Amino acid sequence: GCAAAAYVASSVVLIPGELIKQRLQMGMVDSVGGAIKSIWKSEGIGGFFAGSSGVWIRDIPYTMMELGIYDNFKALCLRLRNANNGADEGSSQMDEIISAALAGGITGYVTNPMDLVKTKMMLNPGIYKGFAEAWRRTVQEGGMASLFNGAGARVSYIMPFCTFYLPVYEIIKRKLESRGPIGGSAKSIAVRGGALGAPRRMKQIKAAEEAKKDIVLTQGTGTRSPSSGHPLRSDRCFVSF
Repeated sequence: GCAAAAYVASSVVLIPGELIKQRLQMGMVDSVGGAIKSIWKSEGIGGFFAGSSGVWIRDIPYTMMELGIYDNFKALCLRLRNANNGADEGSSQMDEIISAALAGGITGYVTNPMDLVKTKMMLNPGIYKGFAEAWRRTVQEGGMASLFNGAGARVSYIMPFCTFYLPVYEIIKRKLESRGPIGGSAKSIAVRGGALGAPRRMKQIKAAEEAKKDIVLTQGTGTRSPSSGHPLRSDRCFVSF
């Protein structure tokens, strides 16, 4: 869901860029500037978003599938390796590389039909009324197999891309996490949860600190904490983050 929302937000820039790139590749325009002038003159502002439904139908499932398949393959690699070694270890770099390559290859192939229809809509904006019609006419003209035209080329660039992109993301994330909170302050810990989650995390940290103070004051006395009304024991008082 988060991946889908983020993609929709970024599509304001992505869709016009995709449209101009494809028209340049097909020789329909000579330059980026020429493409912008041509689209604005002939189609208006809406012309920059021709085929937008095709882009969304292709990329929202792609983004969600890519991350989901990657996480599942990574978990599978981890279980198999730990079962063979009889140990309980974390994911290795090789687990991440293999999982990323498989996720990219599978996702790229499965979403090829949507990519094909999206391309037809962008290159021929006046021919199709929408994604459904473009899909139907493609199947009528070439059969279901035609939806996978160019699938090999799509997989051949998405698989290497994912093989680098996802493991590098994991490396950078581990590096940042290994640094820990700057100065060990509660505020820095809260920021690690993200800007939107910082207020809630600060409340959790404050509650944890107050609970620790209560434990110190009541430990060994069997008295009750004024904040909770229950006996406090250090082995049963915890806050999850």
